[in-house]
Amino acid sequence: MTSGSYRVQVAVDLLKKHEIENIIFSPGSRNAPLVIGFNGDEYFHTKSLVDERSAAFFALGMAQQIRKPVVLCSTSGSSVLNYAPAIAEAFYQKIPLIIITADRPPEWIDHGEGQSMRQYKVYENYIAESFNLPMLDHPDALWQTGVMINEAVHISNQQSKPVHINFPFREPLYETVNKATKSQKKIIHHQTHQLLNKDEMLGLKKSWYNSNKKMIICGSMNSNKELNHLLREINKDSSVSILTETTSNLYDDLFIGCIDRTLERVNDHSFYPEIVITIGNSIISKKLKKILRKNKPIEHWHIEKTNRAQDIFTSLTNFIPIEPDLFFSDFMMNYQKKGNSNFSNLWYNEFKKGEENHKNYLSNCRWSDLKVHELIQEKISTQKLNLQMGNSTSVRYVQLFKHLEMVKYNSNRGISGIDGSSSTASGAASINKENTVLLTGDLGFIYDQNALWNNNLSKKLKIIVINNQGGGIFKIIPGPSKTPYLNEFFETSHNLNIEKISSGFGVNYKKVDNIKEAESAIEDLLASNHSEILELFTGNVNNEEILFEYFDNIKK
Repeated sequence: MTSGSYRVQVAVDLLKKHEIENIIFSPGSRNAPLVIGFNGDEYFHTKSLVDERSAAFFALGMAQQIRKPVVLCSTSGSSVLNYAPAIAEAFYQKIPLIIITADRPPEWIDHGEGQSMRQYKVYENYIAESFNLPMLDHPDALWQTGVMINEAVHISNQQSKPVHINFPFREPLYETVNKATKSQKKIIHHQTHQLLNKDEMLGLKKSWYNSNKKMIICGSMNSNKELNHLLREINKDSSVSILTETTSNLYDDLFIGCIDRTLERVNDHSFYPEIVITIGNSIISKKLKKILRKNKPIEHWHIEKTNRAQDIFTSLTNFIPIEPDLFFSDFMMNYQKKGNSNFSNLWYNEFKKGEENHKNYLSNCRWSDLKVHELIQEKISTQKLNLQMGNSTSVRYVQLFKHLEMVKYNSNRGISGIDGSSSTASGAASINKENTVLLTGDLGFIYDQNALWNNNLSKKLKIIVINNQGGGIFKIIPGPSKTPYLNEFFETSHNLNIEKISSGFGVNYKKVDNIKEAESAIEDLLASNHSEILELFTGNVNNEEILFEYFDNIKK
């Protein structure tokens, strides 16, 4: 059985031909033909999630892991707008999504029809492309439907961005037929790889070889073994220092992997690079941005396959829209290493001194947000898992600890909101064979509690809530604590009960508030065969004072 709508039959046929199999529905009526069509074909894996905002982040989490489009499908009206936060995050994080919104007939828009509004291009600022499908089942309209769906899939795949397909329907909506009779041809869009021409590459190499202080800064990206190997080779150059964050998913003992910690020890111009290369997407470290905006490099090259350059340090001189592994593979041919520079050692020595002070301080650190993160890092260090980091405190604490080679790191750092971390982690867990561990604060968890409103919550999902009873980040950053509005308007202190939230959704829960119990509780969480929530309560601790004391010790 399938939908009697010919346009739906074409959509189902083409998405199947393009091997897009994951469909996340939000319940409604106007999208009934799509519900019937996709569920009528056993090829597709469909799920229904009531909260549209949560559903969209769930789909983002899936697409983040498989790196191919996941379909979101809603009814008409305000439900369409509830997808917007995740779509904006996907746009800036470069996650491929295909959003199909059912709509009312165009002539009824703005005429008082229920659940109707202006839906075409509703996500215009945060979408790679928008399509408004024709209403007719005429052969020409079916051909146009096929062209648009082919193009939507191509754009989402090639640009790794969300696309929007608005799909208007007239009643009746629930008509079915035994077998689909309409289809359209799959259009293959071939992907090409571009490289710099010889003269351009020689010009870049000349600048590079003439400098004794060069830095490669790695933003968020997927794990890439070839790129990792190439960067290890270039890091053997004594004039090169490579800085990574956990979200770059690049690993080597000689990379500077704890940027904020190391920057506490950087105090003169000998550390400032003449040439900076940035690769990947967003950079977490605010300290690094501040230093390099003030002490601008002579040249800044950004290397990323995208149509927009990120001038993050306000010093961009070269934008190279190529995949970083392809660029460095070409760049490293006949590479000439510098032998008379101490730039690499300068950075690495401070990194190692910071590492030693880090270990010394934590060996006697009392129960706190910082100590909790150390315990978590110790327990996951020998496990292969997917670590999802919530915004804003959790992801920053993780950057203070050495990268773990067996861990895959993800965080919603496209626009860095707190609103969908749990739902994203749930989506990731639904598609991963290994455990997905979410580290999140209490506000982010409470805000996105509908992530637990899921009949098929993965048993691989493990949530660790670090509850300091508010937005602890606002006690750390300069400014909010100097106002009389800290608790109510910035930190938003609360006494909400996480156990009751967990119980309401039927998820296993445990709470601890000391080091000894936390050690065993984290081990139990990781070994569990069920989805679990572990609350580590630090609300009665001056976490900000401990963190400030920690950084003071790093400087010694």
